[in-house]
Amino acid sequence: MPTLKSSILIIISVCLLVLLITGGFYTMYLTYTIKTDAEVINKLGVIRGSVQRIVKLELAGIENQQGVDLIDKNFTEFHENRVKVFDENQEIHNSLNDLYHSWRQLKMVREIYRDDPSPENTNLLIGLSEEFWLKSNTLVYISQLVSEKKVDKYETSFFLFLINLPIGVLSIFLIKRYVKDKLEHLVNYDPLTKIYNRRYFNEYLYNQIQKSERYKRDMSFIFLDIDYFKKVNDNFGHDVGDSVLKELSHLIQTNIRKSDLLARLGGEEFGILVAENNVEKAYSLAEKLRKIVEAHDFRDVGKLTISLGVTEYVPGDNVDTIYKRVDSALYKAKNNGRNRSEILV
Repeated sequence: MPTLKSSILIIISVCLLVLLITGGFYTMYLTYTIKTDAEVINKLGVIRGSVQRIVKLELAGIENQQGVDLIDKNFTEFHENRVKVFDENQEIHNSLNDLYHSWRQLKMVREIYRDDPSPENTNLLIGLSEEFWLKSNTLVYISQLVSEKKVDKYETSFFLFLINLPIGVLSIFLIKRYVKDKLEHLVNYDPLTKIYNRRYFNEYLYNQIQKSERYKRDMSFIFLDIDYFKKVNDNFGHDVGDSVLKELSHLIQTNIRKSDLLARLGGEEFGILVAENNVEKAYSLAEKLRKIVEAHDFRDVGKLTISLGVTEYVPGDNVDTIYKRVDSALYKAKNNGRNRSEILV
């Protein structure tokens, strides 16, 4: 009987170990795929915003080849990493292919519009951009549902730990905390510059508008981009361009208050929410940042300048209206010679 007991204990121990290892590997697999899902969702958001920006600039007679290159780069990465994109989820891949087809159509119509900016071609360009927006928005929603289902599957991996309760309880707590923090970081931060991304910035802006409306507090918005950034990529390559974006992010972050929020809104565009400051104080900050950047020597590039648009919350504002106003202020700075700040309220 002692031998039988020992054999039973060994078998139970081995089974527990197998369950523990199986649960661990299964959890690691889920964590890895969720990380990949979050990166895909973030890229889809970048593509969605960039297309709207490209069409807007095109209608204004301004070329944005860098935005086109960024979208092409993201689509190329999707195709090259087919296995990693949602574990070859066919619905996702079909939607991606459809989205890519719409993008090719949009680029073709963009070229036609340049040669003949007639009202008919204008409406066609706008219509295709709206169609692209709807498709990309639907794809982001589907992708989020797929990723959320994977998070739900953590319950299965937790069940495997229940036999070994102390380890299982500790694992549940640590894994949940890790996954939550990791997913939030991937969804809220720009992977290149490590500052907040457009999704988080828009959510934060919405909340700040609500607070400003409720408590009658000042809040300002600085919108900036790098002057002639396309030349940096053309002359030095995209690796150097990426280095400039990271260097600029760090430079700005170290020269604003902790209460101010900096985010990369897309390409070479950045936004700063200046809490509890009116437009005059925000303009002073914008000028301070402009002069700091102008005096800075960027590695491998040398001198660069930025243009900035500044606005503030006014009663009745929402996210769209304040974006449009600060965008117009930035264009005013561009049209007035660049390397300057402009206010629009």
